[in-house]
Amino acid sequence: MGSIIEEEGLKNPSFYSESQSASAGGSERVGLKQEGKEQVKRIGGITRQRAFSQVDSRKGVLVESLNGFAKQLESISGQGDTQLPQQLIGSAVGFVRKASDTLEQNSTEELLRQAQTRMRERPGVALAGCALLGFVAARFLKA
Repeated sequence: MGSIIEEEGLKNPSFYSESQSASAGGSERVGLKQEGKEQVKRIGGITRQRAFSQVDSRKGVLVESLNGFAKQLESISGQGDTQLPQQLIGSAVGFVRKASDTLEQNSTEELLRQAQTRMRERPGVALAGCALLGFVAARFLKA
């Protein structure tokens, strides 16, 4: 079941042999290129899914840690002898609880999508937040 060109090539081999040999090399390269692209997409998809599943599996530990931190903050605010204002501690507890709930209720893909959307909406705030986070991380690692 060859193509019409191949059948004609059998009838008149001198005319079609030159064009077929030139196009065979080109189509072979195109086929290899396309196959390579498909393999890269497939491997990228597999890698992405593995990364998301690993993050999802470890997300529970982070949620538990955040809940424990929120409880500690609540116990500090309940003591009343802290130098920090109660309103500041209450805000921190609310922020930590909200972050914990968001992590617990959403998948990694959804969280990534939300972060991308917020960064596109307000890139200046996102950049400032990244700079602040970098500064805090550097100070934490120095100590």
